[in-house]
Amino acid sequence: MASHLAVLGFHLKEAWRGWPGMALYLGYTLIVYVVLFSLWGSLEAPPWVLGYLWAAEALYMGIPRFWGQLHQEAQRGELGLRLALPYPFVFLRFQRYLATALLQIPLVAAVGGAVIGALGLSASLSLWSLPALALGLILNFLLELTFALLTFRSTSPMALGVLLEMLRLLGGAVVLPLEFWPEGGALLLQPLAATFYLPARVAAGGEPVWLLVSLCWILVFLGLLARLFPRALAALSERGEV
Repeated sequence: MASHLAVLGFHLKEAWRGWPGMALYLGYTLIVYVVLFSLWGSLEAPPWVLGYLWAAEALYMGIPRFWGQLHQEAQRGELGLRLALPYPFVFLRFQRYLATALLQIPLVAAVGGAVIGALGLSASLSLWSLPALALGLILNFLLELTFALLTFRSTSPMALGVLLEMLRLLGGAVVLPLEFWPEGGALLLQPLAATFYLPARVAAGGEPVWLLVSLCWILVFLGLLARLFPRALAALSERGEV
């Protein structure tokens, strides 16, 4: 237990050093906000709510990403053996992810609270609160890991990693406003685009169908990872990084 806590503390310090990335994503997200809000001007939510949500999403995504960490390990020749053992690799990565998630809990609570207030929902917890939190964390972790392994197939992995993150951020900014429309049709995309506030949203709305959709997305990403692990290992072998 002591060793696990020590590892957790190390990764918390490592994650805290990601403030330059937060600043970069914050600037990018504010640009997205200015452009897209002119397209979503008929929303029922007040403008400050959308601006707050987008800024919070930028801070959330500014935490150092998996793909950058993995490529640093690959350059040191440490990654090939770990990829060859998928289960221990995923377990260790998930432990690091949870350490990072501890830094995001205040942000999750703030963003979830803003969504709850904007939608006029009650803040009482429901039977679905803990399952929603667990599935939200697992889904986000699998999404991060999928992006990381995808970059190994590229001749410019770091550039592809930045592009994937920007596209993900843009997708979240586009889909998020649909939440504020009456009977919005974003149910299938929302768990993917806004996993950081989804647990609070489910807890307030009491919608078990969100859990089912999240579970379906988790199964999709598990299938993708089963194909990506051997391909990423092959790419490392071709580049002599194993």
